[in-house]
Amino acid sequence: MASLLSRGVGVLAEVGAIVRFLGQVLKAGVRRAPSPSLVIEQMVKIGLESFPVIMAICAFVGSNIVLVGYYAFQRFGGQDMVGAYSGLMSLREFAPIIVGAMMAAKPGTDMTATIATMRIREQIDALEVMSVNPFWFLMVPRFIAFILVAPCLIAFASIAAIAAGYGVAVFQLGVNSGTFVADLTRYLTVTDLWCAMLKGVIFATLTCLVACYYGFTSAPGPQGVSRAINRTVVVVATLIVIVNYFLSEALFG
Repeated sequence: MASLLSRGVGVLAEVGAIVRFLGQVLKAGVRRAPSPSLVIEQMVKIGLESFPVIMAICAFVGSNIVLVGYYAFQRFGGQDMVGAYSGLMSLREFAPIIVGAMMAAKPGTDMTATIATMRIREQIDALEVMSVNPFWFLMVPRFIAFILVAPCLIAFASIAAIAAGYGVAVFQLGVNSGTFVADLTRYLTVTDLWCAMLKGVIFATLTCLVACYYGFTSAPGPQGVSRAINRTVVVVATLIVIVNYFLSEALFG
């Protein structure tokens, strides 16, 4: 019981530290705008690292969605509704979750390792000695880049998932092409796209916050860096799943 209580206090203390970290990032960003070149550099890096993997994963996820939906609906003769099912599941749920998870796995872990290494080599201390705010120089450009790139990745991920689902439905399962497209346009709305992008922005913010925090507070040595990366992946994956439930309830419930 005492151990459980101690762990709970530790979690609350860490949440408080992360919130204070976010406050310092926001304060630095409000006081002085970051260099556009730093933001663009991070956007290009995030896009190049994430885009190919996200497209490949979403294509297979979209195919699986159609397969599961088709055979489930077939039991009561509703297999022609698979187009609507594919579009809603891809856009509302899987595209935001996959984009968030891949941003954590690729650029997120890379960010943690980079900042942790800078901490170990005392490069962050050197920035402070030169009167350069590390939150402004290192964190703010990354936060802005993550927030700007996430909606674009959501849009492309949704297109990949739905296109792959269309291919499986029409060419493998024999669903009428016109029926598939008509269901998509009937049940999917622009609001669904905006809500999916909102999810992506929230997941990107959480990913960047956790990755920067664990990199900035990394313990010395290779083990410290490895532990920081591991905690980033575990915490972000857990947060995305939990937060996604409440967002889906609030946006689509």
